[in-house]
Amino acid sequence: MILRNTFIRLIPTLALVGGTLHACTSPDDGTTAPGAGVRKLRPQLEAFADGAQTAQGEESVDRLDAYLFEQGRLSARFEGLTAAGDGFALQLGQLSGRLYLVANAGAEAIGTPEEGLSEQEWLARSILSGDGAQPRHLTGTIELGSLPSGTTTLPVSLRRGYARFDLRILVAGEAAVERLLFTSAAREAYLFPREQVATPAGAPTGEVEVRPDRPFTVSTPAVALLHEQASPELTLRVEALIDGKPCTFEKSLPAEIRRNTVYTVTLRRDIVDADVELTVEPWRDGGSTELEPDLDALPTVDLERSEIPDEVTVSEQRTEVTFPYYRSEMVLAVDCNDELELLPLAGYPLTVEPLANDGGIEGMNRFRIRKALYAPGMPADRVELRFHRKGLGNDYPEDCIVLHLEANPTAIEGPFAFSSPGYSYDFGRYVDNELGRFALAPGKELIAEFDGDEDPWVRIIPDTEEPAFTRVVAGWRPNDPKADGREQSVRLVIRNAADHSQREEYTVVRRNWGLPVTWFHGVWWCKYNSRGRSREFADQILPSTDPAALAGKSLFNYLATCSPEEYYELWCWAYQGDSGIGQRVVDKEGVLVMDGFTNTNTAHINRLPADALSPDGYELPSLEEFNRMFDATDYIWMMWTGSHQLRNPWEGHATVRRTQQRRNDLTVGSVAVKDLLSVALTSPDFPDLEGVTWYGPGAQWNADGIKHSGHYNNMLFSVHAPDGGGWYITGGMGNLYMTKNAAGYNDTRLLRFKKSPVEFTY
Repeated sequence: MILRNTFIRLIPTLALVGGTLHACTSPDDGTTAPGAGVRKLRPQLEAFADGAQTAQGEESVDRLDAYLFEQGRLSARFEGLTAAGDGFALQLGQLSGRLYLVANAGAEAIGTPEEGLSEQEWLARSILSGDGAQPRHLTGTIELGSLPSGTTTLPVSLRRGYARFDLRILVAGEAAVERLLFTSAAREAYLFPREQVATPAGAPTGEVEVRPDRPFTVSTPAVALLHEQASPELTLRVEALIDGKPCTFEKSLPAEIRRNTVYTVTLRRDIVDADVELTVEPWRDGGSTELEPDLDALPTVDLERSEIPDEVTVSEQRTEVTFPYYRSEMVLAVDCNDELELLPLAGYPLTVEPLANDGGIEGMNRFRIRKALYAPGMPADRVELRFHRKGLGNDYPEDCIVLHLEANPTAIEGPFAFSSPGYSYDFGRYVDNELGRFALAPGKELIAEFDGDEDPWVRIIPDTEEPAFTRVVAGWRPNDPKADGREQSVRLVIRNAADHSQREEYTVVRRNWGLPVTWFHGVWWCKYNSRGRSREFADQILPSTDPAALAGKSLFNYLATCSPEEYYELWCWAYQGDSGIGQRVVDKEGVLVMDGFTNTNTAHINRLPADALSPDGYELPSLEEFNRMFDATDYIWMMWTGSHQLRNPWEGHATVRRTQQRRNDLTVGSVAVKDLLSVALTSPDFPDLEGVTWYGPGAQWNADGIKHSGHYNNMLFSVHAPDGGGWYITGGMGNLYMTKNAAGYNDTRLLRFKKSPVEFTY
């Protein structure tokens, strides 16, 4: 199709685009405000005001933006929301205010609203279409304050901001429409509906031309899309070949073109020797033709010629068929005095195909219907299986068989969204603990199945607090050599408990990531300090690449024997603020400093949420968990091997042993680094366990670098302590001891995570 000086396109493409949150109160740095929750927007397209059917491609969303107004002012923009299953992910805190949705637009069309914009100004905003662009924008509104607390799925109805023009050809003889030209068409319209149809003052106008690659010879929906407008000068010119003769028709369009409305452009000639008429009317009031179906002989189900399984039922009037939620198949024979052609059906888990007619009445109007499984969470639906009577020039809504698709009786809670054909849900990241809950129908059971040598990483656990639900829980395997980011899947099977029949299979996938860990006093501590981008598993040492384990040694022994280069790669990392970007020890004019150190940090690591800097499934240990190794009854002299007693023994275990060692062969740039300390902390009550080994550079808090009191061992630990507190190795090499010290915002710290609590290990 050639589009010249036009803003329509006949075949929109589906493209779900990722994006970020833009808060008016702070620059977009890709972070999430503490306490914000991920919610899912589940938009649905509002029906046309006149009851017309949706055309192919109208439901596509290229871009979705949201704008939050609180107390009548714009407080946040969410631009280019990320597609998530059957919806869009939205990072949103409290459910308050009014959320406006705008689809298939963008800053080039509506501009970028600024902080504090009033709601009245926003509702008066307009949208401008440039050359070659079509007005496909959709809008919707959610009153967040009216939603129940804890709502995670936000349903919203999106309304078309444009009017659609369909072409209907009801011409006795031959007709081919080569060109449609709209003149004095507004290129600018109000973004949101108004009480009265109006066009913004000074809105530019122009021509909208539609010239198909091949002339239209049959009725065609959505040949043009126009802005809502009040334009008495708006006209339409149609150029066509009628029985091979060029003809031109012109018609003034209605003075008001309303959004979310279908207008039918009809070329009509009832008999060959009559004149062709052009009419333009709203869809419901569209023109008619003498070639109409016999309303006393509408299509019905032919019970004798149909092949109907037991689970499928037909209404008494034989105009409706009900399918169960599970997979089913039937042959539908339609009783009709005309030969029927099946009209396109899309958007449903149905396959309908005509069966070849081997001759005679018995083979006419037979169709095979295959219905896919309706997964939990999919609502019941009503589908019109529409037909065209062969030989007529028009389609009629009465020519249909209604299909009722029953909902799955199992209810589901959680992020799962299973749909045909794959019935799978991929988290796309590492997750554990409760993944979701199923409320099974009576007589059903839920089991987990694993393929091949897959580990049993999911368990099905009854919900003791709400017995009607069954929980799907993901576990964790310590030091899993296969935790390298591979896909890990489980098949959730719902079946009849009595005979295991009627299996429904749903696949859940996660990424199996993990970090090497050691156990000490009830905590699975990460074995190594974080490195590189702290939130990214790909930057960390994984169980499959653990150099100490591969060497058959404890980390403490490995640090004593590895090469200086290997030692440096483990030792050199520290962090500041909330960036999660690691800094390395470098030589700066003979002084060892952290590369990237700044003195303008506004975030204190210890006061961040525990999982703010960690990969999924891990977090900073709390102050109490650090106290299980450091809160002693007396000084802890870190430069000596020895032991200390805990002030508050953990479950009766009070003694902590310290073993220290030093490296003297490391050189960074021109600087020879001596007396680099590493300390192993173990419990004599658990002699077979490795414990926790500490190593790393001293803290930097100014331009003088990481050397203090003549050495590089004044380590500052990252501790989750929102109310203050922390731990630090202070003193010189002759008197290195542990002290409680949270330090300042600019101090660099070692970053060592722990495994977040998990319900089970496997």
